[in-house]
Order: sequence, then C-alpha cells, then structure tokens
Amino acid sequence: MAKQKRGALYKHIKSHSNTRREYMGGVPGSRITQFDLGDKNGNFNVKVSLVAEERVQIIHNALEASRVAANRVLMKNCGSAGYHLKVRVYPHEVLRENKQASGAGADRVSQGMRQSFGKAIGTAARVEVGQAIMTVRVTPERFQFVKEAFRKANTKLPIPTRLVIEEGEEEVKKFIASGIKVKVVAIGTTGEAEAKAAKDAAKAAAGAAAGAEGDAKEGDKKEDAKAGDKKADAKAPAKGDDKGKGKK
Repeated sequence: MAKQKRGALYKHIKSHSNTRREYMGGVPGSRITQFDLGDKNGNFNVKVSLVAEERVQIIHNALEASRVAANRVLMKNCGSAGYHLKVRVYPHEVLRENKQASGAGADRVSQGMRQSFGKAIGTAARVEVGQAIMTVRVTPERFQFVKEAFRKANTKLPIPTRLVIEEGEEEVKKFIASGIKVKVVAIGTTGEAEAKAAKDAAKAAAGAAAGAEGDAKEGDKKEDAKAGDKKADAKAPAKGDDKGKGKK
C-alpha cells in the first residue's frame, strides 16, 4: 500500500472547483461522516465558532481528525448532554493526482504528461477567509472547555484559526468576572439528572464543610470557656489563703 501524502500538499487552491462526481469514476469515500454531536436540542446560551484566517482546502482526513480532537475534550469535560458540536463545512471538492512511477531512477522512466487530469484520490472542503469551520453551543460556565477543544482541533488543520463568540459574549464575561471555578463533569454522564445530582452533591458538601467549621468554632469556644473557669478556680483559693493569713 502506497504511503499517504501529507494533507498540507493539497491545501492550496490552484484550479477551478471539481464537484460533479457523476462524471468521475471511483471517487474515494469521505472519512468524516458525523457532523452533529452532543445534545442537538439543548438550551445553550453561548455559541462559539472556529473561524479560518486563510483561504484553503482542508482534506477529509484533517476534518475528521479535528472533529475527533474537539469532541474528545468536550465529552470528557462537559458530558454528552452538556454541549452541541457542529461541523460547518463538507468535503465537496474532488482531489486529483496524476500518479507516476516512484523510486530510484523513476525520473528517467517517465516524466508524465503536462497538466494531466489525473485520478481521483480523495475529497476536501474549500474554506474562505472568515468562514466558520465548526461551531459549539454550551453554557457560560463551560466556555473554558470550548477554548481547549478548539486549541486541539486547530493542531489538526493546515491553517491558522481564531475563536469567535457569536452569541452570549456578555454572559461569558460576567461568569469570568465572578471567579467561579467549574470542575470537570464525570465521564459517562448523559442527562440533566446527573448534572442536577452533581450540583446537589456539591451543595451538600459545601453545607457539610460549613457545618464542620461551625462545630470547630463552637468547640474552640467551649475549650476557652473551660480554660477560663480553671483559671478562676485556681485564683480563688489563693485569695482565701491570704485572708486567712491576715486574720492570724
């Protein structure tokens, strides 16, 4: 099996678009098959997109790799019901290559036809400057996990990207200013019931901690009171002895 070439070799747009597959034979299938992940009908206030900064072609393998990388982070930290990830581009473009002999002395065997049409080797998505590659909808407290997911997804793409908050920017700013820290949601949580249970457990733990602090303070007060009584008892006989000595 021939070694697959790097996706960066196909990122430059050099010719017109080729998408009419009915005129081409043997176009390989796309690796990316899922474009919506998480809770599609969830009520999320924040909408964040990963936007391209260059005009480029992204092969289907790179799209699938970036989708997997982003989804892994979101699934681990938010749970399957805590986000909605949508891939916004589709690999319509058919990539072609005129395959030639490779190996030692191949340049003397055949140099190939100039500007040949070539054979279909894969598919890619054409992305324009400022176009969203993928979008995530979450709640404000999970915005930090979206940033990490997009950071890892960007490492699989052949272009520089930036993060854009399309909806809920004010809510994100308020949450960041509050200074509240969000813990990672346990893997395997799938619904709101688990999220409510986690919140109730956190409240119970906070209440128990507050009760323990209150008990500790009361215990300290009791000990201080006992120590004060002991001091008073120790001083009382001393005064009686002085009075007795004076009478004598």
